[in-house]
Order: sequence, then structure tokens, then C-alpha cells
Amino acid sequence: MARGRMIDKRISMSKKLGRVHDKARVLYFMIYPHLDREGRIKFEDIEDLKDEIIPKFKNWAFKKIAEALNELADVELLILYPNGKDIAMQFTRFEDFQSGLRKDREAESIVPEPPESSGVYRITLDKSPLSLSLSIRKLKEGRKEEKIYYDFESSTWKNIKEKDMKLWTKAYPVCNINHELLAMADWLESNPEKKKSNYRAFISRWLKKQQNQGGSKKEKKSYQTRQRKRNETSKEFMARTKKALEER
Repeated sequence: MARGRMIDKRISMSKKLGRVHDKARVLYFMIYPHLDREGRIKFEDIEDLKDEIIPKFKNWAFKKIAEALNELADVELLILYPNGKDIAMQFTRFEDFQSGLRKDREAESIVPEPPESSGVYRITLDKSPLSLSLSIRKLKEGRKEEKIYYDFESSTWKNIKEKDMKLWTKAYPVCNINHELLAMADWLESNPEKKKSNYRAFISRWLKKQQNQGGSKKEKKSYQTRQRKRNETSKEFMARTKKALEER
């Protein structure tokens, strides 16, 4: 195995890394130099990973390490999967960022490819803190997850249906729903560290606040009101001026 791996400067623009917490980001970069030529690595358990990757991080509990790995798996920066009794990992798009990778100069990977799956493997702690297993969050057959969420990679909302738009339009009549969704997206992009676990609730709270403040149409209405008053004031001024001239 090579002594290290290249870290492409494009990683600084990764929206996926922007969605995870600091511990997950640190762990991602600490594991990266240890990957084999296919971008894979395996460990017997979390204690083995800690001893190999972050031996000096004394304050990192096994549970926190497991949570960090699960975060990275959830945003698809890596794939967790079982390899016998070991926990294996495949870093996604590994070769895309390894310019000049010479596989012929490295030993073949001893970690097999991740299996095809209909869900995401995650690490779960058993009763013993050193014993971990991989459980899979399976999706219903023939269906994709329908939970509303904001996809930072494509900068778009996902799984918002027509019935959701109709419901929000009725519940928050003075809000321009499309406009507010764009405003929410801009806020999320500006605050990636404040990712939400329940985006539907986030949308509802946002719309309720806008509704109470007069909605998206408030500014337009205020502008129209100011313009009307300005026109009326102008007409009154002209009338007074004309009357004053006639009285001379």
C-alpha cells in the first residue's frame, strides 16, 4: 500500500462534506491515507479502527466514531458493508481524485467490492461497546424514500409533491410557496452546518413565520400601497397648484 493518498483541492467545494459534522470530516481525512488502491479498507471493530487511524485521539468515544462513520455513509461519501466479521468501507469516487494512481505498483486489494444493496448499511452498537454489527436500513420494494429533504449536491429540493404544494398554498395563502422554497434553499446553502433532520417541519415553520409576518406578497403589497399614495399625493399637489394659480 502507498504511504499516502492525494487530496484533490476540489474537496474544498464538496457539498457532501459540508453537510456532516466536524468529527465526521476529520475522520474522513484521517482514514483517507490508509485506503488501498481501490479506495477500500476494513477493520475488525471500532477499537481496531481507533488504534490504527486515530490512536492519539483519546477523547473520541467508540459511539462518536460510529456516528461519524454513519454520517459519512448517509451522504454517500463512503459505503459501509460487512466483510465476514469485519467492517469494510469503500470510499466513493476514489479514483476520480487520484491523479497518477499506479495500481501496478501496489498490492491487490484484499477487501472485496461492496455488495449490491437496496439500502444503506450503518454501524450499530451492541450491549458490549467493543462489539459492533452492521444493520441495513432497507427501503420498501419498488419504492424510493419519499421523505422531503434538501439535496446539497444538486442544490434542489427532493420529494416535494403536488399535494404538498397544494396543502401549503391553502395553509399559508399569503405566501408565494415557490419563492419561499428558493429562499429556504439559499439559507440552507449559506448555513450547511445547520442541516435538518426533518425538512418538512423546517418548511412548515418557515412558512408559518412568513405567514404571520405578512407573507411573500407583503413587500409587493407595500410597494403598491406606497406607489398609490405617491400618485395620490402628486395629484393633490397638482390640484392645489392649479387652484393657487387660478386664484391669482
